[in-house]
Amino acid sequence: MASFSNPLLFSTHFGVAAVELEKAGLIDPFLTVDTQLFVDPILLDKSANRIIREEGYEAFRKHFENVIRLLAISKREGDAAWKAAQQLFSLREAPANGLGYGKSDRPGTSRPDEIRDAILRTAKEVVELGSQDPEMISLMGFFEEQVGPDTISDLTSRVIEPQLAQITSDFCRPLGIALKTSEATPLIPLPHYMPTSGKERAIVLVPSDIVRELPVANDWSDIDAAINANAAIRSRVNHLLASIARPTVADRKEAIREAALQSKQLFEAFIAAVKDTATYYDPNSDALGYYKLKEILRIEEENFKSVTNYEIQKGIEHIKRVVSDTLDMFKHHVEKGNLWEALWIDGKPKKERAAQLIYYAITDCFCRANNIDISPEANMGGGPIDFKYSKGYNARVLVEMKRSSGTVVHGYEKQLEIYKDSSRTNHGVFVVLDYGDLGEKLTTIQTIRNERLKRGEPASDIVVIDATQKISASKRK
Repeated sequence: MASFSNPLLFSTHFGVAAVELEKAGLIDPFLTVDTQLFVDPILLDKSANRIIREEGYEAFRKHFENVIRLLAISKREGDAAWKAAQQLFSLREAPANGLGYGKSDRPGTSRPDEIRDAILRTAKEVVELGSQDPEMISLMGFFEEQVGPDTISDLTSRVIEPQLAQITSDFCRPLGIALKTSEATPLIPLPHYMPTSGKERAIVLVPSDIVRELPVANDWSDIDAAINANAAIRSRVNHLLASIARPTVADRKEAIREAALQSKQLFEAFIAAVKDTATYYDPNSDALGYYKLKEILRIEEENFKSVTNYEIQKGIEHIKRVVSDTLDMFKHHVEKGNLWEALWIDGKPKKERAAQLIYYAITDCFCRANNIDISPEANMGGGPIDFKYSKGYNARVLVEMKRSSGTVVHGYEKQLEIYKDSSRTNHGVFVVLDYGDLGEKLTTIQTIRNERLKRGEPASDIVVIDATQKISASKRK
């Protein structure tokens, strides 16, 4: 599970105005943790960036045309053509671009050969259907259980690395950002960053219109859109899943695979459907709160100053006061300001992660502004984010945040307790974001808390934040 503390943006480290990256259509990446967005090859030829749209897209197609040509002449696994295809199909993590599931000091890593070979076997099946469209590689995450969008993203990023490097160099040079070549990038000079590990690495910037969000497990809205665009595939998938009461991710991938690989025509129709429905991560709607997170991190520290003197070295109660004050600040801006707007999209609540990331930004800025010697830590894996505040070994406070429509009771009664046990602490705060559908859940968890206190057991605090849509603060009397 990747953890996130002391966030550092590219713009901050290199002294560049964030608006310059925005004008260039580039993502302002974190240098200390990956953002859970991924490069989608389906979007390359739609990019507004000419280098990506023309040269990057052509490089992608040419590279995988060579892979497919080798698979077409391969007679069996392990023959010369198969081995050559394996060599072209590197799954080593791409150079640092700030995207994916990585964490601080993101080193390049290789995924298991079994995943590479699984993709090649499926590609070979497609070739035997009669299709040789190199963009078939984009769809492997739909078919293979262990192949996620981060795998396809890294694969694509490695292939278009020269184009990303050129874009990065062209952006940095006129702004006076120090560039140099290295063993990793011997031809094009790039900006470099030295992490705490002491292993310097080159940084590449990525156009914002070729990335999409990394889907959280069991969130299949994008896949459903592609399936529904083709009646024959939709019918076949529904038939295959009809007898399964609660289809798993593996069940759905197997159904999609079987439906799309019935024929050359259906497979190519599926590619076309995916391309038609694919859209990049929109900064305006900011479904996961990444752009709002960065916006808050750039706010002047004076806005987060407190009159309180936090003496966290004195123990757990002082750390709990820090947590309480950061939550009060978050609650105030959601309930009394306009921050609630960042929690909604098209009249519907955003995913839980959006609120969690925004809270993280506030608490990090608060601690820095008040010179509090705590680095709030958030796990940044594929599921919910929980937060840990710690000073030394014994003083730890955990914060868990849930949407009112989610598993509030289970989250309070079980999930937070599991996190507390693993962190060896009795101190936790359970935050409920009420979007207007909390119902009796609050009464239930308050009862659980009261019963624990009566038994003399530790019980996590409960904080409720009214996240419902409101009139803009500027229009209120």
